[in-house]
Amino acid sequence: MALNILIIGGVALGPKAAARAKRLMPDSNVTMIDQGTYISYGGCGIPYFVGGDVPQMNGLRTTNAGVVRDEAFFKELKGVNAICHTRALSINRKEKTVTVENTQTGEKSDMPYDKLVIATGSSPRIPPIPGADLKNVTSVTCLEAAKAIQEQCAARKINHAVIIGAGFIGLEMAVALADMWGIKVTV
Repeated sequence: MALNILIIGGVALGPKAAARAKRLMPDSNVTMIDQGTYISYGGCGIPYFVGGDVPQMNGLRTTNAGVVRDEAFFKELKGVNAICHTRALSINRKEKTVTVENTQTGEKSDMPYDKLVIATGSSPRIPPIPGADLKNVTSVTCLEAAKAIQEQCAARKINHAVIIGAGFIGLEMAVALADMWGIKVTV
């Protein structure tokens, strides 16, 4: 009997786990869900997209052969059913189901599994400070946020940026904003 493998998360670990599961168990039914629009991209490359070194967002999602790693790529080339806009809400371990919600329609359903992989990555630690929930305060953890930041830069809607966090992505974002867009940056 083929295993039903459900993977929550489609950015880094999820696609790798899905592809490996299909290689090791080709008869398995592998489904990968992600709440975002874009899957299988290099998150550490986001500053290079914002700064223009990677001219198109799909550059962070493209294989060496120039193929975009999207739902069709995973279905046709990997045999994996990738479903975007699907947020995991709860796990019922006894019934071996995950309740999911379509982020576009709000429709909820249960997805069964034999094996479950939780590959959601990490979340930024947002300091509990006043203003952290304001309109122009964002984390740079997904391509949707990167696209929004780049669009605001191109429209000259950002004059000054404050970056909290001096890790690799924070510093690369500072360079991208200052060099490409001429934005005054404080880290």
